[in-house]
Amino acid sequence: MQFIEFKKEHFTHDEKQNSYFLEISKDEVGFGNLKIQKKSDDHLSDDLDYEIIDHPVRIRMVVKETEDIRVNF
Repeated sequence: MQFIEFKKEHFTHDEKQNSYFLEISKDEVGFGNLKIQKKSDDHLSDDLDYEIIDHPVRIRMVVKETEDIRVNF
């Protein structure tokens, strides 16, 4: 399994929805299942409330609060 890590600063604020999002091209992560984990220091946690919106060429991850994350694919 491969992964990509993102910092809080990578998220974009959606003022209308009062949330934050991050988009990743499917060319980068493939077309399989994703697992998103909250990352703090060297600790990974599954305690992250998120929504994945699947578009034909990209994946959008939506969260209420920004966190450093790891996306496993």
